[in-house]
Amino acid sequence: MPNYETFTEASVKKLRARITAGRAEYQAKDFPALHLRISPSSASWYVRKRVPGGSWVRVLLGKVDDMSVDAARKAALKAVGKLVDGQDLAAEKRARKAEEERNGLTLGEGLAIYLAERDKLRPATKQTYERDLRTTFGDYWDRPLVDLTPEKVRDRHRDRKTRDIRAQAKVETALSRKRIKASPARADGAVRALRAVVNYLRAERGLDLPDVARRITATKGWGNVARRKRALVGDTLPEFVTAVRALPDDLPPDLTGTQRDLTLFLLCTALRWSAAAGLEWSEVDYKAKSVTIPAWRMKGKLDHSLPLGQHMMAMLKQRQKEARSDRFVFPGLAREERGRVVYEALGRLSKRFLDKIKDAEGAAITWSPHDLRRTALSLLEAMDVSAYALKAIAAHSQLADVTAGYITDDVERLRVPIERLERRIFGQASAKVVPLKRRSAN
Repeated sequence: MPNYETFTEASVKKLRARITAGRAEYQAKDFPALHLRISPSSASWYVRKRVPGGSWVRVLLGKVDDMSVDAARKAALKAVGKLVDGQDLAAEKRARKAEEERNGLTLGEGLAIYLAERDKLRPATKQTYERDLRTTFGDYWDRPLVDLTPEKVRDRHRDRKTRDIRAQAKVETALSRKRIKASPARADGAVRALRAVVNYLRAERGLDLPDVARRITATKGWGNVARRKRALVGDTLPEFVTAVRALPDDLPPDLTGTQRDLTLFLLCTALRWSAAAGLEWSEVDYKAKSVTIPAWRMKGKLDHSLPLGQHMMAMLKQRQKEARSDRFVFPGLAREERGRVVYEALGRLSKRFLDKIKDAEGAAITWSPHDLRRTALSLLEAMDVSAYALKAIAAHSQLADVTAGYITDDVERLRVPIERLERRIFGQASAKVVPLKRRSAN
């Protein structure tokens, strides 16, 4: 039998005091559609009504702490009227909730949801998305995401392509703001990151958000940046290698030696920055003379094993003898955390380090870490290394290649190309490895 009660402020208070465990539900004597559900920690008003020609429906009206008996009765009357008219109150509530979430969700919150739930994204990808959104749409970071209409996105994209727009950026340091330059590539990257976030929220949260890139696509406004081809070719390569090898070891707070060794490691392995800079001692196999980069740090999300030549093995052994970090091969500067010294992987090459690398005439050599990857792969291709071995060294996908599926994944078959690459980089006469004299980094 249902528990019928005459609801007054006093009777509701007594009923709540009576319930110390479990849950109880009561109906109004004079209005059976109005229900009160009580538990030891909360109490709520509901309407329970059979939809004409359908099943029973329960609609939450509100918390007792927020709604008086009279207010609950009035709300119940309205709800019953809508149900009798055939309105779907549950669907209306979902739509209202989605609208509130849509209007209240900021760009920063939307990105946080996307990055948290897309847990298979590489750390480098997450950092790139956040950097591009902060530098291009930073002034919308704490504003509703819905404010970024296709028209506003188109205009901001156009500005980011052609001007050093810095005022809108949401970055932590003045140096980070100063680094913002006009860039078609970064403009495209920011809009693609924004579109990825918006599309995810539309699909997974059911939010009614527009296609933010619609206007850019319609007006053919994408930057369409051509793939870079810059590499160290001709006389530039030996001059570059000579300049890098001549740099001194680490002296706090200067990490010249660490950056020098990482630069040569990039050049001799064709690894991406995120894979090489984060190298850990546990990933180095001295017996097999190889390294294995874990899948989470690789763009292709697969473990990547690569043999090393004698120069790189000698460098790694020397670095381990003088290791500042028991985890990272190329650690950045130390920081103190809870009374102990902590090291993270080197985050980037410093401008001071880059400015030290000059050609034979003393002019600065223009290069980036990814140029070293292009240089290494170009050298290997010029040596007539097979396309399959080249792809294996580059860690490029071969899933669509049927023939590649017949070739075993043997890291040793890559040793000869890697050793030839090292000899080409350091010179044919460098069969004997003489490690640089190193100074203590303590």
